[in-house]
Amino acid sequence: MISNGTLLLRFSALIVFLTLTASSFATLPYKDISDSALPPGVTDRRSMDVEMADFDQDGDLDIIVAMEFSKNLLLINQGDGTFSDGSDHLPGPVHDSEDIAISDFDGDGDLDAIIVSEDDRIDLYYLNDGTGKFSTAPLPPAEITNGVASGDIDGDGDTDIITGNAGSNFAWLNDQGNFAIKTGAIPSKDWVSQDVQLGDLDGDGDLDLVEANEGKNRVLLNDGQGKFTVVEKAFGGITPRESRQAALGDVDGDGDLDVAFGNGSLGYYRRQAEAGNDIGFANRLFLNDGNASFTLSHGLPDEELQSVHIDLIDLDHDGDLDILTPHVESFREPGQGRVRAYLNDGSGGFTDQTAAIFPDSFRGNGWDTAVGDVNGDGKPDIYLANRWGEDRLLIGN
Repeated sequence: MISNGTLLLRFSALIVFLTLTASSFATLPYKDISDSALPPGVTDRRSMDVEMADFDQDGDLDIIVAMEFSKNLLLINQGDGTFSDGSDHLPGPVHDSEDIAISDFDGDGDLDAIIVSEDDRIDLYYLNDGTGKFSTAPLPPAEITNGVASGDIDGDGDTDIITGNAGSNFAWLNDQGNFAIKTGAIPSKDWVSQDVQLGDLDGDGDLDLVEANEGKNRVLLNDGQGKFTVVEKAFGGITPRESRQAALGDVDGDGDLDVAFGNGSLGYYRRQAEAGNDIGFANRLFLNDGNASFTLSHGLPDEELQSVHIDLIDLDHDGDLDILTPHVESFREPGQGRVRAYLNDGSGGFTDQTAAIFPDSFRGNGWDTAVGDVNGDGKPDIYLANRWGEDRLLIGN
């Protein structure tokens, strides 16, 4: 006769077996389709930034990638989330392309692109003919530019540009598709901006500016006409880190825009370390009080993982904004850092749930991500731009 204790042990073992078996067949929220959906070989370059947009106006999302010292990449969606190489529709020679802004800049009803450049200081303005074929147009004199943001900063109904530069940042005002720099629009600075983002931070209806800098990050408020004023100690006077990317979104559900910074450990961090200042490089999250004054949140795990990109998206479809950030293992050679998923508890507290969200293949030296529904199933998909190695494409399962 089998004792009750033995039965209990066998039942417990059966429960464990069934649990492990079920988990082994569990479906992750995202599936890697890179090898079947992307043209072979074309993404195996230094991808720096990526955006999704319907360039050929056929109802699906295409993909444009800024490449560092190789030809910029245009991927044309075939309607089902698979892509062909349409890069021959992008004219112009190779430059040190860094960041992309997408909008209908000339007001003709299709989407154009501006790609800014760092080392060689040659920006590209791509005008769309409506079918996804582009010609180039002139731009203001270029700086050493790492980031670009687009939006109507002066309230006249068209899309302007902010460039994030080494030294002073600039506002380019749009006049029927032609750009001119607005002198004195943005107070000068001496350090390097790696990224700029626009959003209404103080709730007054116009677009304010966040700079992710190698050094002190800045918040600048718009007067409604495209002139910006620095908010002193917007982040509470906290010791700055080397920020590479900013992301804006309401992570705590209080109706205003919070700011997440992806931080790295290159120039500014190295100089501080050499001087004996341990500033760290973990990513940071700041919560907005509604008036563009920010408090450091302790809801994001304090992990020393190098990030040059950070994004706020709803990864688990529960109605709040989660954090997606690549983990860069090397700035100089190929790496296999995992793209991390930090899930929001609804009030701005985050836990690392990477293994439960992304397949193990979603990795590399990720420099940027773009999110959109590329296969028309109503679920968000994710493109990862890798500075070394091939880019990756995930679809929502």
